[in-house]
Amino acid sequence: MDAELITIVSDIFIIVSAAVVAVVAIFGLCTWRKELTGKAKFESARDVILLSFRLRRNFQRARNPFTSSLESSDRPRREDESQNESRVLDESHAKNRRLQPLIEDLQKLEEAGWRAEILLDKSAGEEVSAAVKAFWHYYAELSSAIESYFETTYREAITNSVYQDQEWLKELKKIIYSAGGDDFSKEIDEVTDKLASTLRPYVK
Repeated sequence: MDAELITIVSDIFIIVSAAVVAVVAIFGLCTWRKELTGKAKFESARDVILLSFRLRRNFQRARNPFTSSLESSDRPRREDESQNESRVLDESHAKNRRLQPLIEDLQKLEEAGWRAEILLDKSAGEEVSAAVKAFWHYYAELSSAIESYFETTYREAITNSVYQDQEWLKELKKIIYSAGGDDFSKEIDEVTDKLASTLRPYVK
């Protein structure tokens, strides 16, 4: 009888132990998955915020009125270029070079945005998507202004004439050149700050 009792108690102990181990394993798995998900959300939100800050800085740099001669030193030159032609072509080359980091970071932000839309809450994902679209819009506006402005001023340089719509050129110049504080800069700041504010809870 004692042997049977010991066997029964032993079996019960094994069953209870197995159940406890199973519960602990399930709890551990859930905790592990929660930690992984939390880490993935943290990294996704952090990457998007950092890229948006980099984009804001790159917009500022692209629009900075000062350009160095080093920025156009690799531009192919013609022997018969006039001084005015060289000036316009050098400036155009420098400005277009500054667009390169913008397009590279925009592509990175777009990819990071896809990941964020999957991992983060719906409202946060929508905010990321809206910010990406806004940054693309500002990039298109800036690159279009650069192309139109320098095509026109180059035509002025080679023909020694003045383009009839100087007000339009002034408006393009406002987009291309800025030390900050203008409407274009403020709009980019608003997009960046709103995005960072939305995602900040994920990186605390």
